[in-house]
Amino acid sequence: MKNLFIRCSEEVYELAHALAKKESRSLNKQIIHMVQNEAESKGIQTKKEEPKHDFSYDANGSPVGEEAKTGLTGLLQTKKQESHS
Repeated sequence: MKNLFIRCSEEVYELAHALAKKESRSLNKQIIHMVQNEAESKGIQTKKEEPKHDFSYDANGSPVGEEAKTGLTGLLQTKKQESHS
Protein backbone atom coordinates (compact mmCIF):
# COMPACT_ATOMS: atom_id res chain seq x y z
CA MET A 1 0.00 0.00 0.00
CA LYS A 2 1.36 3.41 -0.97
CA ASN A 3 0.67 6.81 0.57
CA LEU A 4 -0.24 9.93 -1.36
CA PHE A 5 0.05 13.42 0.08
CA ILE A 6 -1.95 16.15 -1.70
CA ARG A 7 -1.54 19.89 -1.15
CA CYS A 8 -4.55 21.96 -2.09
CA SER A 9 -6.40 25.12 -1.22
CA GLU A 10 -9.06 25.22 1.47
CA GLU A 11 -11.71 25.51 -1.27
CA VAL A 12 -10.54 22.35 -3.07
CA TYR A 13 -10.35 20.52 0.27
CA GLU A 14 -13.95 21.46 1.06
CA LEU A 15 -15.11 20.51 -2.45
CA ALA A 16 -13.45 17.11 -2.13
CA HIS A 17 -15.15 16.51 1.22
CA ALA A 18 -18.51 17.59 -0.22
CA LEU A 19 -18.11 15.18 -3.16
CA ALA A 20 -17.15 12.35 -0.84
CA LYS A 21 -20.10 13.01 1.46
CA LYS A 22 -22.54 13.16 -1.47
CA GLU A 23 -21.34 9.77 -2.71
CA SER A 24 -21.12 8.23 0.80
CA ARG A 25 -17.36 7.74 0.63
CA SER A 26 -14.46 8.71 2.81
CA LEU A 27 -12.25 11.44 1.41
CA ASN A 28 -9.51 8.89 0.63
CA LYS A 29 -11.90 6.56 -1.17
CA GLN A 30 -13.36 9.48 -3.13
CA ILE A 31 -9.93 10.62 -4.33
CA ILE A 32 -9.03 7.06 -5.33
CA HIS A 33 -12.38 6.70 -7.13
CA MET A 34 -11.84 9.95 -9.07
CA VAL A 35 -8.29 8.98 -10.11
CA GLN A 36 -9.45 5.54 -11.28
CA ASN A 37 -12.37 7.01 -13.24
CA GLU A 38 -10.15 9.59 -14.92
CA ALA A 39 -7.56 6.96 -15.85
CA GLU A 40 -10.28 4.70 -17.25
CA SER A 41 -11.83 7.52 -19.31
CA LYS A 42 -8.40 8.29 -20.82
CA GLY A 43 -7.48 4.62 -21.38
CA ILE A 44 -4.55 4.72 -18.97
CA GLN A 45 -3.45 1.45 -17.38
CA THR A 46 -0.55 0.56 -15.15
CA LYS A 47 1.83 -2.22 -16.07
CA LYS A 48 0.76 -5.49 -14.45
CA GLU A 49 3.58 -7.43 -12.82
CA GLU A 50 4.09 -11.02 -13.83
CA PRO A 51 4.41 -13.67 -11.12
CA LYS A 52 8.00 -13.82 -9.91
CA HIS A 53 8.10 -17.61 -9.44
CA ASP A 54 7.54 -19.94 -12.33
CA PHE A 55 8.13 -23.45 -11.05
CA SER A 56 8.27 -26.73 -12.89
CA TYR A 57 6.40 -29.62 -11.34
CA ASP A 58 7.13 -33.34 -11.23
CA ALA A 59 4.63 -36.16 -11.88
CA ASN A 60 3.42 -35.95 -8.26
CA GLY A 61 2.66 -32.23 -8.55
CA SER A 62 5.63 -31.19 -6.38
CA PRO A 63 7.75 -28.22 -7.46
CA VAL A 64 11.24 -29.07 -8.74
CA GLY A 65 14.43 -27.05 -9.21
CA GLU A 66 16.37 -24.64 -7.01
CA GLU A 67 13.63 -21.97 -7.09
CA ALA A 68 11.18 -24.41 -5.49
CA LYS A 69 13.33 -24.63 -2.35
CA THR A 70 13.06 -20.93 -1.41
CA GLY A 71 10.54 -19.17 0.82
CA LEU A 72 7.34 -20.82 1.91
CA THR A 73 7.35 -23.10 -1.12
CA GLY A 74 10.28 -24.98 0.39
CA LEU A 75 8.27 -25.56 3.55
CA LEU A 76 5.39 -27.05 1.58
CA GLN A 77 7.47 -29.77 0.00
CA THR A 78 6.99 -33.24 1.36
CA LYS A 79 9.09 -36.33 0.89
CA LYS A 80 7.68 -39.76 0.22
CA GLN A 81 8.60 -42.43 2.69
CA GLU A 82 9.88 -45.61 1.21
CA SER A 83 7.63 -48.56 1.88
CA HIS A 84 9.35 -51.65 3.27
CA SER A 85 7.58 -54.90 2.45
